[in-house]
Amino acid sequence: MKNILKLFLTVGLISYLPSQAQEEIILKGKELFGDLSARQIGPAIMSGRISDIANHPTNNKIIYIGAAGGGVWKSSDGGASFSPIFDKHIQSIGCVTVDPNNPDNTIWVGTGEPWTRNSVSIGDGIYKSTDGGLNWNNMGLPKSDRITSIIVDPRNSDVVWAGVLGALWGDSEDRGIYKTTDGGKTWNKTFYVDQTTGCADLVIDPSNPDIMYASFWEFRRTAWSFNSGGNNSALYKTIDGGKTWNKIHNGFPKGQLGRIAIGVAPSNSQILYAVLETEQDKDKGLYRSDDSGATWKHLNSDFELVVRPFYFSRITIDPRNPDILYKGGLRGSISRDGGKTFKPLGNMHADIHDITVDLHDSNRIYVATDGGLYRSWDSGNTLDIVKNLPLSQYYHLSLDNEEPYNIYGGLQDNGSWYGPSKSDGGIEARDWHSVGYGDGFRVLKHPTKKLSTVKCKGPKIFGDII
Repeated sequence: MKNILKLFLTVGLISYLPSQAQEEIILKGKELFGDLSARQIGPAIMSGRISDIANHPTNNKIIYIGAAGGGVWKSSDGGASFSPIFDKHIQSIGCVTVDPNNPDNTIWVGTGEPWTRNSVSIGDGIYKSTDGGLNWNNMGLPKSDRITSIIVDPRNSDVVWAGVLGALWGDSEDRGIYKTTDGGKTWNKTFYVDQTTGCADLVIDPSNPDIMYASFWEFRRTAWSFNSGGNNSALYKTIDGGKTWNKIHNGFPKGQLGRIAIGVAPSNSQILYAVLETEQDKDKGLYRSDDSGATWKHLNSDFELVVRPFYFSRITIDPRNPDILYKGGLRGSISRDGGKTFKPLGNMHADIHDITVDLHDSNRIYVATDGGLYRSWDSGNTLDIVKNLPLSQYYHLSLDNEEPYNIYGGLQDNGSWYGPSKSDGGIEARDWHSVGYGDGFRVLKHPTKKLSTVKCKGPKIFGDII
Protein backbone atom coordinates (compact mmCIF):
# COMPACT_ATOMS: atom_id res chain seq x y z
CA MET A 1 0.00 0.00 0.00
CA LYS A 2 2.89 2.38 0.73
CA ASN A 3 4.29 1.80 -2.77
CA ILE A 4 0.86 2.54 -4.29
CA LEU A 5 0.63 5.83 -2.41
CA LYS A 6 4.19 6.65 -3.47
CA LEU A 7 3.17 6.14 -7.10
CA PHE A 8 0.17 8.47 -6.69
CA LEU A 9 2.32 11.21 -5.20
CA THR A 10 5.03 10.77 -7.83
CA VAL A 11 2.58 11.07 -10.72
CA GLY A 12 0.89 14.06 -9.10
CA LEU A 13 4.13 15.97 -8.58
CA ILE A 14 5.78 15.29 -11.93
CA SER A 15 3.56 17.67 -13.89
CA TYR A 16 4.61 20.65 -11.75
CA LEU A 17 8.35 20.22 -12.28
CA PRO A 18 10.64 21.51 -15.06
CA SER A 19 11.09 19.17 -18.04
CA GLN A 20 14.57 17.91 -17.06
CA ALA A 21 13.43 17.12 -13.52
CA GLN A 22 10.36 15.34 -14.91
CA GLU A 23 12.57 13.08 -17.04
CA GLU A 24 14.79 12.20 -14.07
CA ILE A 25 11.80 11.30 -11.88
CA ILE A 26 10.24 9.20 -14.66
CA LEU A 27 13.48 7.21 -14.98
CA LYS A 28 13.62 6.62 -11.23
CA GLY A 29 9.94 5.70 -11.26
CA LYS A 30 10.60 2.94 -13.77
CA GLU A 31 13.21 1.49 -11.41
CA LEU A 32 10.55 1.26 -8.67
CA PHE A 33 7.44 0.35 -10.65
CA GLY A 34 8.65 -1.06 -13.97
CA ASP A 35 6.35 -0.25 -16.89
CA LEU A 36 3.38 0.50 -14.65
CA SER A 37 1.79 3.70 -16.00
CA ALA A 38 -0.78 6.15 -14.67
CA ARG A 39 -4.44 5.94 -15.63
CA GLN A 40 -7.27 8.44 -15.33
CA ILE A 41 -9.66 7.47 -12.52
CA GLY A 42 -11.28 10.85 -11.81
CA PRO A 43 -12.99 12.44 -10.15
CA ALA A 44 -14.72 14.07 -13.11
CA ILE A 45 -17.82 15.29 -11.30
CA MET A 46 -16.26 18.74 -10.97
CA SER A 47 -13.52 20.60 -12.79
CA GLY A 48 -10.79 22.91 -11.46
CA ARG A 49 -9.12 26.31 -11.57
CA ILE A 50 -8.58 27.90 -14.98
CA SER A 51 -6.22 30.86 -15.19
CA ASP A 52 -6.58 32.07 -18.79
CA ILE A 53 -8.74 31.82 -21.93
CA ALA A 54 -7.63 32.66 -25.48
CA ASN A 55 -9.89 32.93 -28.53
CA HIS A 56 -8.83 32.31 -32.11
CA PRO A 57 -8.93 35.76 -33.80
CA THR A 58 -10.97 34.65 -36.84
CA ASN A 59 -12.42 31.20 -36.12
CA ASN A 60 -14.77 31.33 -33.13
CA LYS A 61 -14.93 27.54 -32.94
CA ILE A 62 -11.32 27.39 -31.69
CA ILE A 63 -10.72 28.21 -28.02
CA TYR A 64 -7.73 27.60 -25.77
CA ILE A 65 -7.67 27.49 -21.98
CA GLY A 66 -4.73 27.45 -19.58
CA ALA A 67 -5.27 25.74 -16.22
CA ALA A 68 -3.71 26.43 -12.84
CA GLY A 69 -2.62 22.81 -12.59
CA GLY A 70 -3.92 21.03 -15.67
CA GLY A 71 -1.96 22.34 -18.67
CA VAL A 72 -3.42 23.71 -21.90
CA TRP A 73 -6.62 22.47 -23.58
CA LYS A 74 -8.04 23.16 -27.03
CA SER A 75 -11.59 23.17 -28.36
CA SER A 76 -12.39 23.03 -32.07
CA ASP A 77 -16.17 23.04 -31.67
CA GLY A 78 -16.90 26.29 -29.86
CA GLY A 79 -16.32 24.94 -26.38
CA ALA A 80 -18.54 21.86 -26.63
CA SER A 81 -15.53 19.63 -25.98
CA PHE A 82 -11.84 20.07 -25.18
CA SER A 83 -8.67 18.01 -25.62
CA PRO A 84 -5.36 18.35 -23.74
CA ILE A 85 -2.46 19.57 -25.87
CA PHE A 86 0.27 20.25 -23.28
CA ASP A 87 0.50 17.08 -21.18
CA LYS A 88 4.24 16.53 -21.70
CA HIS A 89 5.17 19.87 -20.15
CA ILE A 90 4.76 21.79 -16.93
CA GLN A 91 1.08 22.08 -16.00
CA SER A 92 0.86 25.48 -14.29
CA ILE A 93 -0.18 28.00 -16.95
CA GLY A 94 -0.03 31.79 -16.84
CA CYS A 95 -1.26 32.80 -20.28
CA VAL A 96 -2.05 31.53 -23.77
CA THR A 97 -1.65 33.76 -26.86
CA VAL A 98 -2.59 33.00 -30.45
CA ASP A 99 -0.40 34.57 -33.14
CA PRO A 100 -2.70 36.99 -35.03
CA ASN A 101 -0.61 36.56 -38.19
CA ASN A 102 -0.74 32.76 -38.21
CA PRO A 103 -3.57 31.82 -35.84
CA ASP A 104 -4.13 28.30 -37.17
CA ASN A 105 -0.60 27.18 -36.38
CA THR A 106 1.33 29.40 -33.95
CA ILE A 107 0.44 29.49 -30.27
CA TRP A 108 2.49 30.82 -27.36
CA VAL A 109 2.17 29.65 -23.74
CA GLY A 110 3.62 31.36 -20.70
CA THR A 111 3.91 29.02 -17.73
CA GLY A 112 3.43 29.73 -14.03
CA GLU A 113 0.04 30.81 -12.69
CA PRO A 114 -0.37 34.60 -12.24
CA TRP A 115 -3.08 34.44 -9.52
CA THR A 116 -0.77 34.36 -6.53
CA ARG A 117 -2.61 32.56 -3.75
CA ASN A 118 -0.49 30.55 -1.33
CA SER A 119 -0.99 27.28 -3.22
CA VAL A 120 0.24 28.06 -6.72
CA SER A 121 2.84 26.28 -8.81
CA ILE A 122 5.69 27.83 -10.77
CA GLY A 123 6.49 27.67 -14.45
CA ASP A 124 9.66 26.92 -16.39
CA GLY A 125 9.50 29.53 -19.13
CA ILE A 126 7.77 30.29 -22.41
CA TYR A 127 6.65 27.74 -25.02
CA LYS A 128 5.82 27.94 -28.71
CA SER A 129 3.91 25.64 -31.07
CA THR A 130 3.95 26.04 -34.84
CA ASP A 131 1.53 23.21 -35.64
CA GLY A 132 -1.61 24.19 -33.78
CA GLY A 133 -0.54 22.72 -30.45
CA LEU A 134 0.55 19.25 -31.53
CA ASN A 135 4.18 19.88 -30.57
CA TRP A 136 5.85 22.43 -28.31
CA ASN A 137 9.31 23.91 -27.83
CA ASN A 138 10.53 25.71 -24.74
CA MET A 139 11.76 29.09 -26.02
CA GLY A 140 13.52 30.32 -22.90
CA LEU A 141 12.91 32.51 -19.83
CA PRO A 142 13.44 29.45 -17.57
CA LYS A 143 13.62 31.48 -14.33
CA SER A 144 10.54 33.59 -14.99
CA ASP A 145 8.47 31.56 -12.47
CA ARG A 146 5.19 33.05 -13.76
CA ILE A 147 4.43 34.78 -17.07
CA THR A 148 1.29 36.94 -17.10
CA SER A 149 1.18 38.21 -20.68
CA ILE A 150 2.45 37.47 -24.20
CA ILE A 151 1.93 39.89 -27.11
CA VAL A 152 2.76 39.06 -30.73
CA ASP A 153 3.35 42.05 -33.01
CA PRO A 154 0.53 41.95 -35.61
CA ARG A 155 3.01 43.23 -38.21
CA ASN A 156 5.75 40.66 -37.60
CA SER A 157 5.41 37.29 -35.87
CA ASP A 158 9.10 37.24 -34.97
CA VAL A 159 8.55 40.20 -32.62
CA VAL A 160 7.05 39.12 -29.30
CA TRP A 161 6.84 40.73 -25.87
CA ALA A 162 6.43 38.81 -22.59
CA GLY A 163 5.41 40.21 -19.22
CA VAL A 164 7.08 38.37 -16.33
CA LEU A 165 5.61 38.64 -12.85
CA GLY A 166 8.35 36.51 -11.35
CA ALA A 167 8.88 34.79 -8.01
CA LEU A 168 6.23 34.77 -5.29
CA TRP A 169 8.36 33.90 -2.27
CA GLY A 170 11.56 35.87 -2.81
CA ASP A 171 13.51 38.49 -4.74
CA SER A 172 14.15 37.96 -8.43
CA GLU A 173 16.00 39.90 -11.11
CA ASP A 174 14.13 37.97 -13.80
CA ARG A 175 11.00 40.13 -13.50
CA GLY A 176 10.01 42.68 -16.12
CA ILE A 177 9.19 42.92 -19.82
CA TYR A 178 11.12 40.85 -22.35
CA LYS A 179 11.27 41.14 -26.13
CA THR A 180 12.38 38.85 -28.92
CA THR A 181 12.90 39.84 -32.55
CA ASP A 182 13.78 36.37 -33.81
CA GLY A 183 10.71 34.35 -32.90
CA GLY A 184 11.90 33.42 -29.42
CA LYS A 185 15.44 32.26 -30.12
CA THR A 186 16.84 35.09 -28.01
CA TRP A 187 15.26 37.45 -25.48
CA ASN A 188 16.23 40.87 -24.14
CA LYS A 189 14.88 42.40 -20.94
CA THR A 190 13.63 45.80 -22.14
CA PHE A 191 11.98 47.14 -18.97
CA TYR A 192 12.68 46.34 -15.33
CA VAL A 193 11.75 48.02 -12.04
CA ASP A 194 13.38 46.03 -9.24
CA GLN A 195 13.69 42.61 -7.59
CA THR A 196 10.32 42.82 -5.82
CA THR A 197 8.18 44.32 -8.62
CA GLY A 198 6.96 42.30 -11.60
CA CYS A 199 4.81 42.83 -14.67
CA ALA A 200 1.23 41.96 -13.70
CA ASP A 201 -0.39 42.91 -17.01
CA LEU A 202 0.73 43.88 -20.52
CA VAL A 203 -1.76 44.92 -23.22
CA ILE A 204 -1.42 46.38 -26.70
CA ASP A 205 -3.31 49.15 -28.47
CA PRO A 206 -5.21 47.34 -31.25
CA SER A 207 -4.95 50.34 -33.55
CA ASN A 208 -1.23 51.00 -33.04
CA PRO A 209 1.14 48.14 -32.08
CA ASP A 210 3.79 50.60 -30.93
CA ILE A 211 1.53 51.62 -28.04
CA MET A 212 1.35 49.30 -25.04
CA TYR A 213 0.33 49.53 -21.40
CA ALA A 214 1.97 47.67 -18.53
CA SER A 215 1.04 47.39 -14.88
CA PHE A 216 3.86 46.65 -12.45
CA TRP A 217 3.12 45.19 -9.04
CA GLU A 218 5.26 45.11 -5.89
CA PHE A 219 4.37 42.03 -3.85
CA ARG A 220 5.73 39.31 -1.57
CA ARG A 221 4.41 36.19 0.14
CA THR A 222 5.94 34.50 3.14
CA ALA A 223 4.77 31.46 5.06
CA TRP A 224 3.02 33.76 7.54
CA SER A 225 2.09 36.90 5.56
CA PHE A 226 1.26 38.48 2.21
CA ASN A 227 2.18 42.00 1.12
CA SER A 228 0.43 43.45 -1.91
CA GLY A 229 1.58 46.89 -3.00
CA GLY A 230 4.29 49.44 -2.50
CA ASN A 231 5.89 52.58 -3.89
CA ASN A 232 6.97 50.78 -7.05
CA SER A 233 3.54 49.56 -8.16
CA ALA A 234 2.58 51.64 -11.19
CA LEU A 235 0.88 51.82 -14.58
CA TYR A 236 3.14 52.57 -17.56
CA LYS A 237 2.70 53.41 -21.23
CA THR A 238 5.02 53.17 -24.23
CA ILE A 239 4.49 54.81 -27.63
CA ASP A 240 7.67 53.49 -29.27
CA GLY A 241 7.27 49.73 -29.10
CA GLY A 242 8.69 49.37 -25.61
CA LYS A 243 11.90 51.38 -25.94
CA THR A 244 10.75 53.88 -23.31
CA TRP A 245 8.04 53.68 -20.65
CA ASN A 246 6.34 56.47 -18.69
CA LYS A 247 3.92 56.45 -15.76
CA ILE A 248 0.35 57.53 -16.54
CA HIS A 249 -1.04 58.36 -13.09
CA ASN A 250 -2.83 61.66 -13.73
CA GLY A 251 -6.07 61.17 -11.78
CA PHE A 252 -4.85 58.26 -9.69
CA PRO A 253 -4.84 58.64 -5.88
CA LYS A 254 -1.70 59.45 -3.95
CA GLY A 255 0.06 56.86 -1.84
CA GLN A 256 1.09 53.29 -2.49
CA LEU A 257 -0.71 51.16 -5.05
CA GLY A 258 -1.24 47.42 -5.20
CA ARG A 259 -2.11 45.27 -8.18
CA ILE A 260 -3.51 47.15 -11.19
CA ALA A 261 -5.71 45.64 -13.91
CA ILE A 262 -5.67 47.35 -17.31
CA GLY A 263 -7.86 47.01 -20.40
CA VAL A 264 -8.02 48.77 -23.78
CA ALA A 265 -11.33 48.97 -25.67
CA PRO A 266 -10.88 47.11 -28.99
CA SER A 267 -13.40 49.33 -30.79
CA ASN A 268 -11.99 52.62 -29.48
CA SER A 269 -8.45 52.41 -28.18
CA GLN A 270 -8.63 55.86 -26.58
CA ILE A 271 -10.89 54.33 -23.92
CA LEU A 272 -9.01 52.54 -21.15
CA TYR A 273 -10.19 50.95 -17.93
CA ALA A 274 -8.06 50.24 -14.86
CA VAL A 275 -8.92 48.68 -11.51
CA LEU A 276 -6.69 49.88 -8.70
CA GLU A 277 -5.80 48.42 -5.33
CA THR A 278 -5.12 51.46 -3.11
CA GLU A 279 -4.32 52.39 0.49
CA GLN A 280 -7.65 54.14 1.08
CA ASP A 281 -10.89 52.21 0.56
CA LYS A 282 -12.58 55.25 -0.98
CA ASP A 283 -9.99 55.31 -3.77
CA LYS A 284 -10.18 51.64 -4.72
CA GLY A 285 -11.96 50.37 -7.79
CA LEU A 286 -12.55 51.25 -11.42
CA TYR A 287 -10.94 54.17 -13.23
CA ARG A 288 -11.63 55.21 -16.82
CA SER A 289 -9.65 57.24 -19.33
CA ASP A 290 -11.07 58.63 -22.55
CA ASP A 291 -7.77 60.06 -23.78
CA SER A 292 -5.45 57.04 -23.96
CA GLY A 293 -4.35 57.33 -20.35
CA ALA A 294 -3.53 61.06 -20.24
CA THR A 295 -6.18 61.55 -17.51
CA TRP A 296 -8.25 59.22 -15.34
CA LYS A 297 -11.60 59.43 -13.58
CA HIS A 298 -12.68 57.25 -10.64
CA LEU A 299 -16.07 55.66 -11.43
CA ASN A 300 -16.84 52.80 -9.10
CA SER A 301 -15.79 51.08 -5.86
CA ASP A 302 -18.14 48.09 -5.91
CA PHE A 303 -16.97 45.21 -3.72
CA GLU A 304 -16.78 42.79 -6.67
CA LEU A 305 -14.31 45.11 -8.40
CA VAL A 306 -11.86 45.39 -5.52
CA VAL A 307 -12.03 42.04 -3.71
CA ARG A 308 -8.76 40.07 -3.49
CA PRO A 309 -6.82 41.81 -6.31
CA PHE A 310 -4.02 39.22 -6.19
CA TYR A 311 -6.58 36.62 -7.26
CA PHE A 312 -8.94 38.66 -9.47
CA SER A 313 -7.35 41.25 -11.73
CA ARG A 314 -8.68 40.90 -15.25
CA ILE A 315 -10.80 43.38 -17.25
CA THR A 316 -12.53 42.27 -20.44
CA ILE A 317 -14.10 44.81 -22.82
CA ASP A 318 -16.65 43.93 -25.47
CA PRO A 319 -14.95 43.98 -28.91
CA ARG A 320 -17.74 46.14 -30.42
CA ASN A 321 -19.01 48.31 -27.57
CA PRO A 322 -16.49 50.10 -25.31
CA ASP A 323 -19.17 50.72 -22.68
CA ILE A 324 -19.71 46.99 -22.02
CA LEU A 325 -17.06 45.50 -19.75
CA TYR A 326 -16.60 42.49 -17.50
CA LYS A 327 -14.57 42.14 -14.32
CA GLY A 328 -13.49 38.95 -12.61
CA GLY A 329 -14.18 38.52 -8.89
CA LEU A 330 -15.90 36.24 -6.43
CA ARG A 331 -18.94 36.07 -8.73
CA GLY A 332 -17.94 38.24 -11.68
CA SER A 333 -19.78 41.34 -12.86
CA ILE A 334 -20.80 43.23 -16.00
CA SER A 335 -21.32 46.91 -16.76
CA ARG A 336 -23.30 48.22 -19.74
CA ASP A 337 -22.87 51.93 -19.06
CA GLY A 338 -19.12 52.39 -19.26
CA GLY A 339 -18.36 51.33 -15.70
CA LYS A 340 -20.82 53.53 -13.82
CA THR A 341 -22.84 50.57 -12.56
CA PHE A 342 -22.27 46.81 -12.45
CA LYS A 343 -24.50 43.80 -11.94
CA PRO A 344 -23.48 40.22 -11.08
CA LEU A 345 -23.13 37.52 -13.71
CA GLY A 346 -25.33 34.44 -13.56
CA ASN A 347 -25.02 31.38 -11.36
CA MET A 348 -21.72 29.49 -11.60
CA HIS A 349 -18.80 28.32 -9.46
CA ALA A 350 -17.22 31.13 -7.45
CA ASP A 351 -13.89 32.85 -8.14
CA ILE A 352 -13.78 34.26 -11.68
CA HIS A 353 -10.29 34.68 -13.17
CA ASP A 354 -10.87 35.43 -16.85
CA ILE A 355 -13.70 36.22 -19.24
CA THR A 356 -13.57 36.30 -23.03
CA VAL A 357 -16.14 37.54 -25.53
CA ASP A 358 -16.73 35.82 -28.86
CA LEU A 359 -15.33 38.05 -31.61
CA HIS A 360 -18.35 37.46 -33.83
CA ASP A 361 -21.16 37.30 -31.25
CA SER A 362 -21.01 39.50 -28.15
CA ASN A 363 -23.74 37.46 -26.47
CA ARG A 364 -21.43 34.45 -26.32
CA ILE A 365 -18.89 34.58 -23.51
CA TYR A 366 -16.58 32.10 -21.78
CA VAL A 367 -15.73 32.33 -18.09
CA ALA A 368 -12.75 30.80 -16.25
CA THR A 369 -13.44 29.91 -12.62
CA ASP A 370 -12.05 27.87 -9.75
CA GLY A 371 -14.55 25.22 -10.76
CA GLY A 372 -13.82 25.06 -14.48
CA LEU A 373 -15.00 26.71 -17.68
CA TYR A 374 -18.50 28.10 -18.17
CA ARG A 375 -20.27 29.13 -21.40
CA SER A 376 -23.03 31.65 -21.92
CA TRP A 377 -25.11 32.63 -24.95
CA ASP A 378 -26.77 35.63 -23.29
CA SER A 379 -23.82 37.72 -22.02
CA GLY A 380 -23.59 35.89 -18.72
CA ASN A 381 -27.19 35.95 -17.55
CA THR A 382 -27.27 32.16 -17.68
CA LEU A 383 -24.26 29.87 -17.83
CA ASP A 384 -23.51 26.17 -18.16
CA ILE A 385 -20.32 24.33 -17.28
CA VAL A 386 -18.07 22.42 -19.66
CA LYS A 387 -18.20 18.94 -18.15
CA ASN A 388 -15.22 17.24 -19.77
CA LEU A 389 -12.36 19.18 -18.17
CA PRO A 390 -10.74 17.11 -15.35
CA LEU A 391 -8.59 19.89 -13.88
CA SER A 392 -9.09 19.38 -10.14
CA GLN A 393 -6.08 20.07 -7.92
CA TYR A 394 -5.41 17.67 -5.07
CA TYR A 395 -3.86 19.01 -1.91
CA HIS A 396 -3.38 15.58 -0.34
CA LEU A 397 -4.06 11.89 -0.98
CA SER A 398 -4.68 8.95 1.34
CA LEU A 399 -5.73 5.30 0.90
CA ASP A 400 -7.55 2.71 2.97
CA ASN A 401 -7.19 -1.07 3.33
CA GLU A 402 -10.47 -2.06 1.68
CA GLU A 403 -10.51 -4.51 -1.23
CA PRO A 404 -10.44 -2.86 -3.71
CA TYR A 405 -8.90 0.04 -1.84
CA ASN A 406 -10.36 3.56 -1.96
CA ILE A 407 -8.59 6.85 -2.69
CA TYR A 408 -9.35 9.93 -0.57
CA GLY A 409 -8.41 13.53 -1.15
CA GLY A 410 -9.25 17.20 -0.90
CA LEU A 411 -9.38 19.56 -3.86
CA GLN A 412 -8.72 23.27 -4.20
CA ASP A 413 -12.17 24.89 -3.87
CA ASN A 414 -13.93 21.75 -5.09
CA GLY A 415 -14.53 19.82 -1.90
CA SER A 416 -13.26 16.50 -0.56
CA TRP A 417 -13.98 13.14 -2.19
CA TYR A 418 -13.32 9.44 -2.12
CA GLY A 419 -13.61 6.84 -4.86
CA PRO A 420 -12.59 3.26 -5.66
CA SER A 421 -9.38 2.12 -7.24
CA LYS A 422 -11.36 -0.42 -9.26
CA SER A 423 -14.92 -0.73 -10.50
CA ASP A 424 -16.72 -3.14 -12.83
CA GLY A 425 -16.75 -1.61 -16.30
CA GLY A 426 -14.29 1.08 -15.28
CA ILE A 427 -14.43 3.87 -12.70
CA GLU A 428 -17.17 6.39 -13.48
CA ALA A 429 -18.25 9.73 -12.03
CA ARG A 430 -21.00 8.06 -10.01
CA ASP A 431 -18.36 6.01 -8.15
CA TRP A 432 -17.02 9.15 -6.43
CA HIS A 433 -18.58 10.44 -3.21
CA SER A 434 -18.42 13.88 -1.62
CA VAL A 435 -17.41 14.18 2.04
CA GLY A 436 -16.96 17.95 2.29
CA TYR A 437 -17.31 21.28 0.54
CA GLY A 438 -15.22 24.39 -0.17
CA ASP A 439 -11.46 23.97 0.00
CA GLY A 440 -10.72 20.33 0.78
CA PHE A 441 -7.43 19.09 2.20
CA ARG A 442 -6.67 15.98 4.25
CA VAL A 443 -9.24 13.19 4.19
CA LEU A 444 -8.49 10.18 6.41
CA LYS A 445 -10.55 7.02 6.67
CA HIS A 446 -11.88 6.37 10.16
CA PRO A 447 -10.40 3.05 11.39
CA THR A 448 -13.77 1.53 12.36
CA LYS A 449 -16.70 3.58 11.01
CA LYS A 450 -18.30 2.90 7.64
CA LEU A 451 -17.49 5.06 4.63
CA SER A 452 -20.91 6.69 4.64
CA THR A 453 -20.10 8.37 7.95
CA VAL A 454 -16.71 9.82 6.97
CA LYS A 455 -16.84 13.62 7.09
CA CYS A 456 -14.40 16.40 6.35
CA LYS A 457 -14.96 19.35 8.68
CA GLY A 458 -11.97 21.48 7.63
CA PRO A 459 -13.81 23.77 5.18
CA LYS A 460 -16.63 24.34 7.66
CA ILE A 461 -14.18 25.45 10.32
CA PHE A 462 -11.68 27.43 8.28
CA GLY A 463 -13.54 28.45 5.11
CA ASP A 464 -11.56 29.50 2.05
CA ILE A 465 -8.24 30.38 3.70
CA ILE A 466 -5.97 32.39 1.40
